[in-house]
Amino acid sequence: MKLAKRISIFFIIPVGMYSLGFYSHMKLEEEFYPGKYRRMQAEETVTEEETDGNVIVQSQENVNIQPQVIAASAEDSQVISADTQYIIQEVDLRRDTSVETQWKVPDKYIGMDRKSFLREMELYQQSPSLKDQQLGFVSVEVISFSKSRVVVRKNYMFKEVYTSFYLVNEKNYVVVYCDDLKTVYMNTNISLDSLPDKLKQEIIQNKYIATEEELYNFLESYSS
Repeated sequence: MKLAKRISIFFIIPVGMYSLGFYSHMKLEEEFYPGKYRRMQAEETVTEEETDGNVIVQSQENVNIQPQVIAASAEDSQVISADTQYIIQEVDLRRDTSVETQWKVPDKYIGMDRKSFLREMELYQQSPSLKDQQLGFVSVEVISFSKSRVVVRKNYMFKEVYTSFYLVNEKNYVVVYCDDLKTVYMNTNISLDSLPDKLKQEIIQNKYIATEEELYNFLESYSS
């Protein structure tokens, strides 16, 4: 028994002294070389990533965290589609009134972004449709643009619709005035001297024409 105790003491004392010395050595290194100690810890830390059932072990120190980049889908692009609300505001500049109407998007506008659509409207302003020209088209503006809603404003000086007229003598030629006797409807090349005396006197006194049909009958009869 005493022999066993001596053998135990023989092994315990050296092991204890070795452990104490190793611990003291590590503490001194940590105090004088802190960067080295932290680097050793980082190298021992690993992350695991599973790919197809295989485990890849990487040093955390070498893992670079990249910002997540999400590509914008075509659906998020601000372009006109068949589902876009297409609103046209028709503004009467003379009366300061407007009418707003929703239309089906013209096929040629589908797929256009804001820049392309603005360019298209510039071209339209330079060469409006015949119908718009007849209505008194002045200009066009894009009020708002998004993939859900496009608002276009068309400005007009709408022409007055007249149903009656006056034949007036101006510098010995017949001029057709609207029924307000202020607005010139048409200049003619009909000389007053070429007309019968009775008609001539009526025109000198501002001859009233009740209908557009009567007016054109007169023009066809006396125009050269």
